[in-house]
Amino acid sequence: MGCISILISLIWFSRAISFVKYVTENGIAIEQFFALFLLILPWLLLFIIPISLLAAIIIVYNKLISTNELAILKNAGINKFSLAKPALYVALICSLICFAISMYFMPYANKKLRLSRNELSTNYTNLSINPKTFESLKSITIYVKNRNEENILYGILLHDKSSDQYSLTITAEKGHIVAQDSTALLYMENGTVQKFNYLTAKSEILNFDNYVFNLIGKDDEKVRLKWKQKERYLHELINYEDDLSEIEIARLKSEFHQRFVYPVLPIIFSLIALSSMMHGAFSRRGNSRNVVLASVASTILLATTIAIFQAIEKNTQFVYLLYLNLAIFTSVSLYFMHEKYQKIKPTKN
Repeated sequence: MGCISILISLIWFSRAISFVKYVTENGIAIEQFFALFLLILPWLLLFIIPISLLAAIIIVYNKLISTNELAILKNAGINKFSLAKPALYVALICSLICFAISMYFMPYANKKLRLSRNELSTNYTNLSINPKTFESLKSITIYVKNRNEENILYGILLHDKSSDQYSLTITAEKGHIVAQDSTALLYMENGTVQKFNYLTAKSEILNFDNYVFNLIGKDDEKVRLKWKQKERYLHELINYEDDLSEIEIARLKSEFHQRFVYPVLPIIFSLIALSSMMHGAFSRRGNSRNVVLASVASTILLATTIAIFQAIEKNTQFVYLLYLNLAIFTSVSLYFMHEKYQKIKPTKN
């Protein structure tokens, strides 16, 4: 369980690293950062729950075998399916939770995450310029010599290359930024504006007493978001737009099947673990071979499932392989569950 926790933490933190820039560049509060951090969790839970359940079943049943408790229950006439019922009930509950995550909570969290990231990218209320540092804001570079406690900037140098026809270089004695949501204006006093025309290769210099510069620009206007496949609800995966490419449609179809397959993994993982742990004879010396068998079989199932999903994104005709793969692992697990007990190995004192 410790290894699983470490692996999950590494995946979680690796995805959260991309949010650090919102703290450093946009100046968001730590509370907002952790709110974004938590929105990753529903997607991870689809993998955390089946893997954790697999590990829990292996640990519990291996302990029952080593203490001969399963052997006693078997001698009392209880079959394998009866012994597996508690784990299967838990697996069913986990599967229902995964269905709720897959159908609602994951797309909701991903949509919320996308909207929050988009809002933070265009929210300049916390924008601040560090003195003696060249700050980049898309196509604009700003340098200030000093800044006081009231956020008044001194010794301003600004270079704007957002236009294809000319560039602007602005210097000013002092200024301050007025930011409101998606707007940020730099008010400057006593300076010059140098405009360099790319076509004529000539410069024009203008002196000013007061000058206002828009730090945002036209390219920051809000546009209609196009939801990605993991940000769509089930009905949105079916009723997609007409202007999508064949690759995008294939990805939506692959995502549609993922919404049903991943929530079923807790049950299949449980069957694999139970059939492996109760296969063969019980021994107090341990069941390490069956533990390895359950781990390897589950890893192969997860790996092949992910590989088939990647193939479906290129060719939707591979869908049948997906359900054939699940059927094979389920059938083999049920076969070993139905297999009769072998005699208990004698233990030496």
